[in-house]
Amino acid sequence: MSKENHNNFSNITLQVLGCRGSMSVSRPSYAKYGVATSSYLYMTDEEAIILDAGTGILNLPDLGGRRISILISHSHIDHILGLPIFLGSVGAKELSIYGATHEGLTIRQQLDTYLKRPLWPVGLDDFSCKITFENVKENTEPFQIGDVTITAVPSNHPGGSTIYKLECQGVSVVYASDFEHEELPDERKDKGLIEAEEAFCKKKAEMSTVVEDGSQYTFATDPLQALSAFSKNADLILYDAQYTAEEYQNCKAFGHSTAEKAYELKCAADIKQVLLVHHAPFHTDMFLDEVEKEILCKYNCTSDDMHLAREGEVIRLPYRYSDI
Repeated sequence: MSKENHNNFSNITLQVLGCRGSMSVSRPSYAKYGVATSSYLYMTDEEAIILDAGTGILNLPDLGGRRISILISHSHIDHILGLPIFLGSVGAKELSIYGATHEGLTIRQQLDTYLKRPLWPVGLDDFSCKITFENVKENTEPFQIGDVTITAVPSNHPGGSTIYKLECQGVSVVYASDFEHEELPDERKDKGLIEAEEAFCKKKAEMSTVVEDGSQYTFATDPLQALSAFSKNADLILYDAQYTAEEYQNCKAFGHSTAEKAYELKCAADIKQVLLVHHAPFHTDMFLDEVEKEILCKYNCTSDDMHLAREGEVIRLPYRYSDI
């Protein structure tokens, strides 16, 4: 890096609080890549934006006086399991929880199904903190959290999930956990997804979801190409790679993807760095070491291009120099 570019860094960091998928684990053989489920901290000088609230949220560092916001991709238990302990630990602070409607339920209604008896002894209204719930609209105009611009689109995942793009200071980060690259059967899709995506195509036919031959594709019918268009030129994408290519053949329609598809996406969308997330609970450190080694060798790339997320790692996000 040249001297004139040495200080051309944003104040944005992405910290891996938990990157395990489906279920938290224990045992020493999981120490390197981590034991906690999905949670990531996107942080600027003013904002602390937490991506999902799995058990990893309990690994949060001191946030100082930053405003706290939580973006929930979906309310499957591994993505919200740490939320009640976190809410009980923040005292009287104010925070906002963002999430889209899935299965006909708002984000507040989804969380209410978990945070009440008999599954939990107290409800959302019983915590000392003041919580504001914000309903996210997928496939609509971006919204703001401070100076961070956030766009939401529907993920291809059973029961629904949300993919978020966070843009600030010329840097874009895409969070695409719980994403499957092949179309799901209709009975596995979120209620209303097909109709909503068809309406979106008709309304926004001039947008980048139109391929060169003039046909249209959506997250409901051609998810990998839709994600490629959405993630074009991103600085970083967190991509679900729970399965090996061999495992995926027996796990189709479960809602997850592979490192091979992550690399395909990286090339198609010209993404600078890929962080592979949502590690399967039965994949040990030794197993994941081999997966990463094989992927880097297969595609002749470096860990700066693509690597498996490790609990506790911090990525400092640079400006795109062409934008300076």
